[in-house]
Amino acid sequence: MGSRAHAEGDRWSDIDLTFAVADTTKPVAVLDEWAEKLRTQFDGTALFDLAADPITYRVFLLPGALQVDVSVTPTSQFAARGDTFRLLFGEVNDPIAAAPRDNTDAFGHAVHHAVRARVCIERGRALQAEYWISSLRNETLTLASRRAGVQDWHARGAHLLPAETRERFAEALVRSLDPAELSRALTVAIDLLLDESDHAPALAARVENHLRTLTGTPH
Repeated sequence: MGSRAHAEGDRWSDIDLTFAVADTTKPVAVLDEWAEKLRTQFDGTALFDLAADPITYRVFLLPGALQVDVSVTPTSQFAARGDTFRLLFGEVNDPIAAAPRDNTDAFGHAVHHAVRARVCIERGRALQAEYWISSLRNETLTLASRRAGVQDWHARGAHLLPAETRERFAEALVRSLDPAELSRALTVAIDLLLDESDHAPALAARVENHLRTLTGTPH
């Protein structure tokens, strides 16, 4: 699975391997065996585990900045959960379509991030303000990607967005920690979010004036 499942990838592509294991097997025990092999044979370093029921992932870093993700799933639940899956051997259950994250939830998180960004600017916490502005921009990028029909997970399809859209998101980047610049970037990011209000019309209608107030332009 991963970028090499249906394409050649490039020198920066990571490697994703997933295995079915007996339902009674402890996933961590299997991943520990992989960790030892990758460490001794390839000088690999385990970075972290991620549990996404029923799948357990372990992420490794190998020399040359090669990322290798190894995951295990109980056999009874082993199935493709996306279009970057290719079965190499064995059997697999019917594909499972993962439910996309709710648009209203994403919009609500973005509103929260906008509020926190303004609070941090007013308190003189520039680095924290930048963090929240970036978080706001990223949530909005998810919504914009869905509108365009490209992959929204971790901005994987952002490069496929229309040039005008990409340029507008670039304008929301924070260029310095000066309070005026932070406020400018926040205003652009909020405008971008409001452009995506049809993803969550009821919520957007209730919070639009609050968001405008954060930019100094209440309606």
